[in-house]
Amino acid sequence: MDLRHLRYIVASARNGSFSAAAHEFNVRQPIISKRIKEAEEELGVSLFERSTSGARLTRVGEAFVDQARRLVDGFEQLCERTKACGAGTCGHLVVGFYKSLSTGALVALVRAFRRRHPDIDVELLEAPFIEIIAGLYSGRVDLAVVLGDAGRCPIFESIALWSEHLVVALPVDHPLAEKTLIYWPELKDERFLVSHHDPGPDIRMILVQHLAAPSDHPQIVTRYLSRESILSEVAGGEGISLQCESAAGLTSLGVVFRPLHDGNGATRLGYIACWKPDNANPVLTTFLEALRSRN
Repeated sequence: MDLRHLRYIVASARNGSFSAAAHEFNVRQPIISKRIKEAEEELGVSLFERSTSGARLTRVGEAFVDQARRLVDGFEQLCERTKACGAGTCGHLVVGFYKSLSTGALVALVRAFRRRHPDIDVELLEAPFIEIIAGLYSGRVDLAVVLGDAGRCPIFESIALWSEHLVVALPVDHPLAEKTLIYWPELKDERFLVSHHDPGPDIRMILVQHLAAPSDHPQIVTRYLSRESILSEVAGGEGISLQCESAAGLTSLGVVFRPLHDGNGATRLGYIACWKPDNANPVLTTFLEALRSRN
């Protein structure tokens, strides 16, 4: 007995006759009768009571069809889901990002995607940059959202996403706190607190690029602290800090945030999505289409 037998039995029970079931499957009625007879002989029971008016289930047949219907429906659902997964409309996707990222933009993006694709399970993985990249190599992470330009990870495919302003976090009583915006040269003699955690290393590079001179280097202090703890240190007068503008909502920590400008305007940080070129997860293609459509 195979799935075809079960389908014929369920259809005959639903239609109340073998001929109606044959019409449903577009086969001859004797084929339906033969397959059901094969099933009855294998089981050693009668599933239907035959008459000139049709076919009615026996008591044993009723119990059998109840389970057979579940098996047929389950198999059809399995087939449909498998097809959907192959088409990228259902499945599982792991998106890696690191702490203090522009979580507002990322969360909004993922929420919108989940609403459009409820059958796709998007798992967010927060980890250090080096672990996210290792996850891309191994296949544990499908896509990473990180700070940088599209060429930052040349061995991966990448696309540019959003950007946000770079802001300066200052104690409320700092002289620069009275300004509405701050220019890089005004920070030359400041003491900067940078987190060891991502994106701290990227912030350090930006500081060096803008403030380092042949005979001058910015005073940068690295701490194994979270973004919130770094800002608490700033509030305590231990230094100032550069942050992504998403941190500006943390006003209860006793600091003020001011946008940072250079001669060309506001200093901005760009974010990219990168993935392994040979990643065969169909859902990744669907997610990338959503990313590209928003740009």
